[in-house]
Amino acid sequence: MSVSQNRRFTYLLTIVILCLTGCDRGPDRERLQQDLQSRLDQNFQQDLFAVEDFQRTGSAPFRDLEHDLSGVYAYYDAELELLQDYSLSEWQGLNLGTLAYAIGATESGIEGFHAQGNVQGDVLKVHGRFAYTQDQQGDWKSLDEESGPRPAHRPEPAVESQGPGPESVLKEARSLLTKATEYKAGSRQGLIIEELDTAVDRIDLRLARLEGKILLGAGVAPGTYYSFGEALSRYAGQRDIPIFSAASEGSVANASSLQAGRLDFGLVQSDVAQLLYGGLIGEGFFPNRELRGVASLWPEAVHLLTLEGSGIRRLADLQGRRVAVGQRGSGSRVNAVLLGLAARIDAGEFPDILEISLARAIAQLESGDIDALFLTEAIPAPSIQALAAKRNDLRFLSVPPELFVQLAENHFVYYPMTVPAKTYPGQTEPFTTLGLAAALMTHARVEDKKVEEMLELLLTGGDELARKYYRAAFISRETMRLGLAVPLHPAAARFYDRYDQQRAAP
Repeated sequence: MSVSQNRRFTYLLTIVILCLTGCDRGPDRERLQQDLQSRLDQNFQQDLFAVEDFQRTGSAPFRDLEHDLSGVYAYYDAELELLQDYSLSEWQGLNLGTLAYAIGATESGIEGFHAQGNVQGDVLKVHGRFAYTQDQQGDWKSLDEESGPRPAHRPEPAVESQGPGPESVLKEARSLLTKATEYKAGSRQGLIIEELDTAVDRIDLRLARLEGKILLGAGVAPGTYYSFGEALSRYAGQRDIPIFSAASEGSVANASSLQAGRLDFGLVQSDVAQLLYGGLIGEGFFPNRELRGVASLWPEAVHLLTLEGSGIRRLADLQGRRVAVGQRGSGSRVNAVLLGLAARIDAGEFPDILEISLARAIAQLESGDIDALFLTEAIPAPSIQALAAKRNDLRFLSVPPELFVQLAENHFVYYPMTVPAKTYPGQTEPFTTLGLAAALMTHARVEDKKVEEMLELLLTGGDELARKYYRAAFISRETMRLGLAVPLHPAAARFYDRYDQQRAAP
């Protein structure tokens, strides 16, 4: 055996030994089952789930350099029997996202979830993991913040290369973008990466158009809009409807691309669509009269976050503070602007507005570089779940009731949304905020056939589409026009009328 072969053999043997020893480490089966039942009772309610057929499936070592922790992930399979009827897809309530995080699973790791609600006796099959570390006495201590699912990285599209040329350059660019986190934001290299990312996105969009695909503007990976766009494109592909889901900055960016005809459809907050259709010229939003509504998809909420030590207890306390409001193309920034206008916050006392990404805003909130941040997202927002699990001093601010009245006077289609306690780790009290809807929008010139195909996909997807991305379970005929304050595309209006007539027929 050569020296290199010997080293390789030694390396592989070490990995095998670590795996074998890791599988036996961690709490025993009984402790894991108790922890699972405890989390279900604490995060939902007692006498809702009963843990059945529990199996400990192994463990693996982990090392968290950020928190200087080491321990094991303990994996399990289990069946959760529902002891009473319960819907995990209510517009205002604890849903599948909260359940998945509480039990250390991903939404796709939960089987048996029904879009129309589950009933007593239904069984959910779950695959999850919990994280543990040992104390000085050798006892296993649970690490709740380590048990939630990790956000997915943006996938690298496969590109075939035939040697030197445009295709090979594009392949190299994609490879470089997968290492984007290695480059510091604001540096020369970071600037090149940002521009390269934008260029690759534009190339992908034009190639998809060339291939005759339906173009859908989604959001930033791994957010809600991005995840839904990926799920919908996969589901549509199985039905021979080619959809290209394009990453974007969010609602404003998607609406602008629709106005310009660069997209066929886009995911846009319902309030942003209303604002852009009518225009708010003083804030730089000119009327986008080409926008047309297709469907409301699921509820969203404005989150206003701060830390206990900031001293911020209400919206008025934001005056003169450092607040992150989201990137310029995001709906979060629009909500921050509207709330500031409605609350009559003096712009002169609101100097430190940061238009930065969510990832940077969360990091700066933790480091004390900002005092609060806005995020408009479906509930529960994975990024906030992860932050709340790490910080026991995270606080959610409620929106004062009088602001709903002021916004309603200006014809904005918000509604009071109460986010129940336990939606996020450590959240002991509910909070009330602006509720709105994620909406599928199009433009006036899109072909009728494409609109009908999209609505057919949404209304016939049911459990199958929800298995690809669970928020699709919120879509129903009864809610598909909630919060839409822009004109419907004519093909959408005809589709709804025809669908309702067929459903009402004996």
